Amino acid sequence: MKFIVSVILTCIGLSLSADDNFDKLKAYENQLTWSGVGRVNIIGGNHRLCSGVLISNTYILTAAHCVLNEKTGNAHKPNRIQFSAGWGNEGPAAYGQAKHVFVHKKYKISNIINDDIISADLAIIELSMPMNVNGIKPFAFNNSSTNNQNIYIVSYVEGPSLAKISKEKCDLIEHRNKIILTTCSVDFGASGAPIFIWEDKQFKIFSIVSAKAELGEIDVSLGVSLQRPLNELIGQVFGLENIVEIEFFKENLINQ
Repeated sequence: MKFIVSVILTCIGLSLSADDNFDKLKAYENQLTWSGVGRVNIIGGNHRLCSGVLISNTYILTAAHCVLNEKTGNAHKPNRIQFSAGWGNEGPAAYGQAKHVFVHKKYKISNIINDDIISADLAIIELSMPMNVNGIKPFAFNNSSTNNQNIYIVSYVEGPSLAKISKEKCDLIEHRNKIILTTCSVDFGASGAPIFIWEDKQFKIFSIVSAKAELGEIDVSLGVSLQRPLNELIGQVFGLENIVEIEFFKENLINQ
């Protein structure tokens, strides 16, 4: 089992045909739909590329291991963390600079990956300025349990200078304890990516990708449950203790 990160080259033609224009239009629509999903970048050094998702105009949810220094086990300094969203053929629609970074208090860097580590692999990044330009919008959390429902993973894959969004429809295999096991095929770039379900006529965040694994001969992905683990992180970050207050805060976070 290994942590996740992914590489795909994108090529831009020198001339535009009708098909090229259609492809550009579809790419633009795709860019708007998933504009709240972005890349989490660590400035300087050789670091993994990760994905993340806006949960309000100023807060991003991602995987804890995406923002931690592997050598020290501590979070990278906020001035080294950037979030770029709304990627298209000409690059991102906006950049956000981190102001604070909060890692789930139960998460620890380890060479041994187990349920306890996966279930706490969450972090929240607070941006220094709201990211509410160029149609970029945050996503809400789903508010019901999901069982054998079609789900969607949306992550970024990397090229030399541009990034491309990848959307895949897959199935929920199991929701055990605080771990989500899915058939989503993930690779480099998908750590911290949101797993969505379709609810109330919109895509809502169901889980966050933590790791890639194998189940027999099948490639699977492991995600963090956004029930208790997320409640714990939100309580930790915003000083909330009462579960009713935390659930109310989650429902209204998108409007902050």
